Amino acid sequence: MACRFRTDVNRLLGGSDEFHLPSPERHYAPDLGLEPIHLDIAVGFDLAGRQVAGQVTTTVEAHRTGERELNLDAVDFHEVDVLDPEDRHLDWSYDGERIEIVWRDPFEVGEQRRVIVRYRVIDPLTGMFFSWPDEAYPDRPRFVATDHETERARYWLPCIDHPTVRTPLDLHLRAGAEYTILAAGLLVEEEEHDDGTKTAHWRLEETCPSYLVCIGIGEFLRADGGEHSGIEIAAFAPPPFVEEDLQRTFGPTAGMMQWMTAKLDAPFPFPKYFQLALPAIGGAMENISLTTWDAKFVADETLHAEWGWLIDLINLHEMAHSYFGDSIVVRDYAHVWLKESWATYMESCWLEDTEGEDAMAWQLSEESRAYREEADKRYVRPIMTREFDSSWDMYDHHLYPGGAFRLHMLRQELGDDDFWAAVRDYVRLFTGRVVETSDFRRTLEARSGRSLARFFDQWFHSRGYPKLKATFKHDRGRSEGLLTIEQTQVDAKKGVGLFSFPIEVDVEKTEGEWITATLDVSQDKQSLLVPLDQRPRQVVIDPRGKTLHRLEWDPGLDLLKRSLRGAPTVPGRIQAARALGSKGARSAIQALVAAHGSEPHWGVRIEIGRALAASGTREGAIGLAQVFSAESDPKAIRFLADACGGLREPELAAALEEWLARPRPLPWIATAQALTSLGRQRGTDHLDTLRAACLDRGWWGWVRRGAVQGLGATRAEEARQILMGKVDHGAEARQVRVMAIAALATAARWQEEGPRKQTMEKLVDLTRDPDYGIRMAAINALKGLGELAAIPAMEAATRSLADQDRPRVRRAIRAMRRARKGPEGAAKLRKQIEELTEKLRKLQHKVDLLDERSKAQADDESID
Repeated sequence: MACRFRTDVNRLLGGSDEFHLPSPERHYAPDLGLEPIHLDIAVGFDLAGRQVAGQVTTTVEAHRTGERELNLDAVDFHEVDVLDPEDRHLDWSYDGERIEIVWRDPFEVGEQRRVIVRYRVIDPLTGMFFSWPDEAYPDRPRFVATDHETERARYWLPCIDHPTVRTPLDLHLRAGAEYTILAAGLLVEEEEHDDGTKTAHWRLEETCPSYLVCIGIGEFLRADGGEHSGIEIAAFAPPPFVEEDLQRTFGPTAGMMQWMTAKLDAPFPFPKYFQLALPAIGGAMENISLTTWDAKFVADETLHAEWGWLIDLINLHEMAHSYFGDSIVVRDYAHVWLKESWATYMESCWLEDTEGEDAMAWQLSEESRAYREEADKRYVRPIMTREFDSSWDMYDHHLYPGGAFRLHMLRQELGDDDFWAAVRDYVRLFTGRVVETSDFRRTLEARSGRSLARFFDQWFHSRGYPKLKATFKHDRGRSEGLLTIEQTQVDAKKGVGLFSFPIEVDVEKTEGEWITATLDVSQDKQSLLVPLDQRPRQVVIDPRGKTLHRLEWDPGLDLLKRSLRGAPTVPGRIQAARALGSKGARSAIQALVAAHGSEPHWGVRIEIGRALAASGTREGAIGLAQVFSAESDPKAIRFLADACGGLREPELAAALEEWLARPRPLPWIATAQALTSLGRQRGTDHLDTLRAACLDRGWWGWVRRGAVQGLGATRAEEARQILMGKVDHGAEARQVRVMAIAALATAARWQEEGPRKQTMEKLVDLTRDPDYGIRMAAINALKGLGELAAIPAMEAATRSLADQDRPRVRRAIRAMRRARKGPEGAAKLRKQIEELTEKLRKLQHKVDLLDERSKAQADDESID
């Protein structure tokens, strides 16, 4: 799945501390004695009836003499019939999940045959989504669309549902004549029928795996996006969006294609580039020549001001998949990093070429942060692994940002010339083919002459990443500085060992005089001597952000202050901000607040706000309130609003309330985040603000989503009661319902037994909701609620989920059972910890005040 933000929607049960269940299966590509080499899909659609019916003709070719059997994935089909159009005798059976076909006469090697499967599918569980208005949602748009990753084509399309099988396509799609019919490839013709329907024939001559087959049929408007080298570009969406919205959202597409074809020195590999935005897709998906987007990314002017940068990154990401994933297909999901990590890294490369090194540096810093949070708080796994419960589980932050940063390190290892030349070799050699990790490595080695087995073993086949503790001492007598770096990540239980890597260090010896040294780290502790006549003005580790690591670092307040304002690189200033935040001292806090006003890069200003929150001090909270109130860039405000939810202080609550009271329009997502953080101040003081925001009818429901999150975060019984009225079918827009369900569990977890049980019963009912996403949200909420009595309902709910989603529920249930304390005891324990943290912060504030007073008194006495 192309878009990493889709993982936040579809991987709703992602809170487990396990990547897989004990003794996971090792996954490999299937044998292909008979390989499909063409699909002819001739089906008709009843949108109101949520049905698709017709036939699929599969042409197969034998790789070995004597082959007779073909197995097709097909889940919950009706009226199935199978025949050979040349009347060869075959036997077949269908068990509800797979069609087994056996020809009486065996194949000769290279022989081709066709087989026809006729069938009907009614309201598919997943893979194909119907939208039609009903009494509760009379304005719902009319459409049907497919969304297959990773193994969901099988819920409507009989196929070998695995990426190693790729075929050209002919699609004959019949639906109402009033609808736009879109599909992979080029439109051959449209034929209207006397019954008010039409058939559109689309043909894709390039090969396509099942998960990238896409169909979209509905009441769509079109916005032309120009062309690039004859490749037609256009965007589509249903009402209520208008063409201006699509132009605003997807306008940069043609320019991105021009950049990418030049960067890779390769023509665009498919005959068109259409993009289709629809409700409830969940993210974005790189289907061949017809990329789909969730409607939440379609932007009005206000949303585009704060989120346009991210929409552009996703647009670039999906287009990158046209090469990495679509024309170069992974053989199996163990190697899926070759598409997702690559598409993610191309985002950073585009920023580098279009906006400069600072933009790329901040993006890579965010990639590192996202990956490290998952690795530190949940689990560590190799980037390339065959051990997983479901192919869908591979789509995590190890895959997207974790793999992307490793590609950046690989680029530093080889240098730009060899790296990009090898990447172009890879694209040229493997377009139209399937690949494994070793294919990419060997291509790099062939171009560069380097042996990269150790690099790949360490960074792609092993677990973890370097965690570094650094110290610096200046010896005036010896005229030298000593930098010592210790690796602290070693964990035998998790299988994390030492790493070997170079790391750069920049030292500002005197005003404006810099030297760069490199320390080759390979042991648990190593040191670097730097000739220094006097104490340096700055010491910056990994100043250009070349190495994936976590750093514990305190060279002294004077050096950090200087770096915060004077480090010439974004990573250097971010490093200083984080180190100052971890010190927590009043002077460090003051330095962070002062630096915010003069910092030119919005991303570094975000890091300053995060550092203030991470300080955990009252002074930090007061400083954060100041920088949040002062921030004017809509791109940064939502991040700072999020940071405000990390601490609870009256000044933060007042700053959030004041900001929310400013004249409209305010940035949509920042408003949502401010409401959520206001709720995280706890209690009932802000219920009126949150309740009023639940009535907001702004763009896409962003504000209402934030309001319900804020209600849940208050942990108030009154908030829980409000949320109980927002989760049923028809009570709210779907995207708000999903958020309200999660918020309901958050609020209920802190209540007495009666309200918790009532909430559990409501969530159990929602596990049977007709909407797949709502069912997933309800199951996740039950996990968050923590009631062991809900486990039978969660187990029953797995029967209404796709195969790829069931392991996630099983891991959630396993985590609930492992928790020895009940939800009430765990909630009380967390509450006690939070109360102690608050007391400690207030005590630290008093100590700081006393320390300042004593220093001031000492200064007065010295003057006297």
